Amino acid sequence: MLQVLGIVKHIFWNDAMYDRSLLPSEASMEKCHLTWSDLAAMTGRNRVALLAECGIHHSLNPVFMRAIHHVTSRSGSGCEGFQIVHTRLSARLWSPSLRRTSLLAPTVVNSDIFVDGKAEGIISDETVSSNAVNEHKRRRTKYNGLLNQGATCYLNSLLQTLFHISEFRLAIYQIPTAEEAEEKNDVNIKATKSIPYALQRLFCHLQTGSEAADTTELTESFGWSSSDSFVQHDVHELTCELLDKLENKLGGVRKSDNGFTVEEIASNAISRLFVGILESFVRVGEVGYYGAKEQLFYDIQLVVKNTTDIYASLDKFFQVEVLDGKNKYCLEHDGQKTYHCAEKGVRLKLTPPILILHLTRFDYDPQKGETKVLSRWVYYHTLDLSKYVPHASLDEVHYTLCSVLVHSGSNAGFGHYFCFIWCSDAWYRFNDGVVSQASLRDVFETNFGGSRINYWGSQVPSIANAYMLVYIRTSQLKQMLRPVELKDVPLHVAQQLEREREEREKRLREKAEDHLYGRIHFIEPHDIVAKNEFLSCRRPAGAQFPSQRTLRVLLSSEALPAFNSFVDDKLGVRSSEQTLWYVASKGVRNRFSLHRRVSGRLAVSDVLGGDKECCVLVVNAANAHCIEVDGDEELEHDLIHHKVYTPMQLKVHFVGCTVISRKKRVEFSDVFEKMESFVRSAIAGIADDVAKTRDHHLTGVCLKSVEEVRTPTVAPFLPLSLGGSGYDRDINKSVNKLTVLVEDEQGKFLSSQQYLQSGDTLIWQEETPGVDARNIFYSDIVSFQHFLRRRIPVEIKLNSPPSYPTLVDAQLADDMTYEQLQRYVARLIGQSDNYDRVRFTMYNPETRLPYFMKGRRSDRSNLTRLLSPPVQRSIPLSKILYYEYCKYTVTEIEAAHSLQFKLFGSCVRPIGEYWVLMPREEQITPKALFGQCVKEISDVRATESVNSLAVSQSVRSDREKEPQTGEMTQSELNYYASLDPQEAWRTLRLVDVWCGRIYNVFDKDHAQTFNRSTFEESAEYRIEELPKPIDGVPPQNQSIIQVHHFTLLRNRANPVDTHGNPFSIYIGHDEMAPSLLQRIAMKLGLSEAAVVDWKMALVKEDRVLEVLPTVAMGKQLFDFCDEHHYQPNKQPPTKMAFLGLEHAPLSKRCARKEDKVVIHN
Repeated sequence: MLQVLGIVKHIFWNDAMYDRSLLPSEASMEKCHLTWSDLAAMTGRNRVALLAECGIHHSLNPVFMRAIHHVTSRSGSGCEGFQIVHTRLSARLWSPSLRRTSLLAPTVVNSDIFVDGKAEGIISDETVSSNAVNEHKRRRTKYNGLLNQGATCYLNSLLQTLFHISEFRLAIYQIPTAEEAEEKNDVNIKATKSIPYALQRLFCHLQTGSEAADTTELTESFGWSSSDSFVQHDVHELTCELLDKLENKLGGVRKSDNGFTVEEIASNAISRLFVGILESFVRVGEVGYYGAKEQLFYDIQLVVKNTTDIYASLDKFFQVEVLDGKNKYCLEHDGQKTYHCAEKGVRLKLTPPILILHLTRFDYDPQKGETKVLSRWVYYHTLDLSKYVPHASLDEVHYTLCSVLVHSGSNAGFGHYFCFIWCSDAWYRFNDGVVSQASLRDVFETNFGGSRINYWGSQVPSIANAYMLVYIRTSQLKQMLRPVELKDVPLHVAQQLEREREEREKRLREKAEDHLYGRIHFIEPHDIVAKNEFLSCRRPAGAQFPSQRTLRVLLSSEALPAFNSFVDDKLGVRSSEQTLWYVASKGVRNRFSLHRRVSGRLAVSDVLGGDKECCVLVVNAANAHCIEVDGDEELEHDLIHHKVYTPMQLKVHFVGCTVISRKKRVEFSDVFEKMESFVRSAIAGIADDVAKTRDHHLTGVCLKSVEEVRTPTVAPFLPLSLGGSGYDRDINKSVNKLTVLVEDEQGKFLSSQQYLQSGDTLIWQEETPGVDARNIFYSDIVSFQHFLRRRIPVEIKLNSPPSYPTLVDAQLADDMTYEQLQRYVARLIGQSDNYDRVRFTMYNPETRLPYFMKGRRSDRSNLTRLLSPPVQRSIPLSKILYYEYCKYTVTEIEAAHSLQFKLFGSCVRPIGEYWVLMPREEQITPKALFGQCVKEISDVRATESVNSLAVSQSVRSDREKEPQTGEMTQSELNYYASLDPQEAWRTLRLVDVWCGRIYNVFDKDHAQTFNRSTFEESAEYRIEELPKPIDGVPPQNQSIIQVHHFTLLRNRANPVDTHGNPFSIYIGHDEMAPSLLQRIAMKLGLSEAAVVDWKMALVKEDRVLEVLPTVAMGKQLFDFCDEHHYQPNKQPPTKMAFLGLEHAPLSKRCARKEDKVVIHN
């Protein structure tokens, strides 16, 4: 230690950081006789204790710890040299040239085994390598790990735990999956939708394999994509979700009239192992009442915060709560309610053989959000539950620990999962693909949490903590962990894996011989329809080919016999009927083209053209058009490709091939008529793209409106029959003219060409008489090239929440005008004559929803501007565009005051949607506005009565989510329709609502709202009756107050989050809060029980004050703020005070995929 003191003084000392007077004397340091090896083998805690024994002040610990680290890392066992052994392969082994460079903080082991017989100096590389290999072999276990796909460590830990429970593995093996196995006969198909079959395959690989297994097939059976593998979920959520899915696939557990029974639980292989029964009870001793409800559980959640060990957490879980004071329990008998003191709690009615304990180490902090509880919490090797299940026998309540799932990380949002499992009378650590033996300290002490002493002597929290414990009933431990024999593995699973192993070995052998072989993929004309790249590329990138259409053949083989034999065998086309074609360079520019025929003189290498793979087109009379031309010359064959340009669809369709077998050079005019007949038949078979999208704007509309009935009806598409080489059409109908162009080697289109060459592509176009020329944006294939050069991806969706169904996902020219887009969408939905009723809304990348403002046609004149972000920022164009089919044309809407409003009934719920236009030059007054609205309601009601249609115009998902009683809705609609348009302004008001808040009110008392402007399209307007004063209360003793539903989000700057439908109500100054809440429930059409948990509060901006039940509302309202603050039309609107109803939203939004584990299959 004297040398350590010298290093501290001369190397690491800093007078600005440390007090020199606190340094120990040299005499005191000489008394400590320790070697470098002793110091090197010490832990950080032991070194801190040593410094205290030497009398060193605790403030000097960091500098002395640094000095000890310095000498131990360089000196080893006391001499310079490589006389240290690392538990892992060191950097020296990988970089022999750097072997004399000392490592940073190496692990030093003081063991004579590695020191005896070694001379001074450096050990040779061969010795180091041998020691490293022996060490690696010594540490290798007989168990296999699981590969991490990205962030699937949580899944790997759970799967290893379940796999090593033999009873669970056998239960999975016994699930019938023979049908699923038949679907995997083709080893190239990897995905399966069967979770049991995927688990069987994975478990078989873990049991019989010799390397880490891949879980990709299992996650694909979950319905997860590759991106889901990089989202880390909670292992506890996954456990419950997976066990629930497996239990349901085996039939689930049915509840009888007498609750759950042991026999019913034991009837399911999963529930028999993991499911227990908890009983929630309420006991009212003074009246002898006992109420209980049973519920099944997979796990018990134990609180870690403010507890010390597993038994303290169990005590807290089963602690009985006393309901007293305001929380007294309510009993109802013969319509009379009485309140009593009661005891509420849970008890364990049935314990499962496998008990899963979830430790709630993640807590929510209002300031920091979700945090991890790092306090020390002790668990034990055995667990006795007799205290909590006194009625059960000792065998049923005594458990032994078999698995510990650990989360390593300081926060809930990140970290790493691994597990410790009891296997073959020893503990093993399973860390993804690495499996190693573990000590008892690794399993228990290390994962208790709390704090630890780091290398420098500082106390830091331990971030690797037990997160889930799996206990097995001790009396059944041997049975649960008994060995699983190879014979227990389903035969079809083992055989399938063996075939796949042989196939992999075969592929490895083939890969070693790949330089001698090539791969030929055989295609047919219908494959070119889906992928036009086959015409100009030997093997298109990303194309997938089934194994039965792929031939692996020697490069030196003769091509034609090998190809003929394979096609005859696999495709069923006789050799005499085959014509095979491949891609080769053509013309002076050497452009690749599918034009050359496979002849008897070619070798496979000639067909491949230097590549390792290529495609060969198989043509016969059944899949192509054939023409024979007689002559005196040698027989030759030409392959001609046909494409059809359809300007209405903005597409070029590949429709087939023509093989010309000729004995003379053929002029185009000689074969035009025959090819024209074939092409006309092919055009008749082109699918009508409108057939699938017609009436798309009505998606989600349960009832059609009057305006939709008035729209013209488009006749359904009737496809023409496609004969072999003829053209079937009604003889009374005229035949549209066909024009044709030839695409040359440079990509240009020629109107005529005397002779055809093999590989030529003919572009055909049929005239479209009677079609409005404005609906054809590119009249011919030449002008269509501009469209192809300017294409950008766009997905057009219907602006109909919450699903926003997609109309089309395509590529359109970025300079298409607003009107062209209108016509394009109108044709797809079958409303070409009413194209101007199509209106577009931009996509907001921040909310991932439609932008709340509608873009004017003049401001967003083309597709590029419609896809640009609403607020100009340095972000790329969006891909999404929303459309709606309006009652009025866009021209009419933009030239008038446009108001879309919901009509609200007495229970503060919408009963209809309407749309009115007012002349732009007309001033918006209550009398004019409400008169126009009542006329619109009356007109719609009158027309509905005649046509037996529904309530109002296109009430979509809101009507489904908020159903009304039919008679009440009809009566209220009749009331509004019967109002006198000239007098409606005296009883109605217009309310401007945004995000659950009332912003502005327009009525006879607030007529200045729209004095200088028009209606905002971003707002949600509704028309309703004026609130009615309280009968019998003088006007001066009551006030109208705005009421909003809200929840408190305390981690936000503005904690008040409003939701639902706000409303206004008169409140009596002498009224008490309980009676007001009853009136509110009555107004909303709810029972008192539905609002019993609602809290009332006074809110102004971020101030929230809970309403007291014993103080008059008038005093509370006006003590909180002046009366004028409760009035609407404030600037800004958020400054308005209101009465808040605090409760959760009635319709909660679904959790996002990354927040919750979802197994789709």
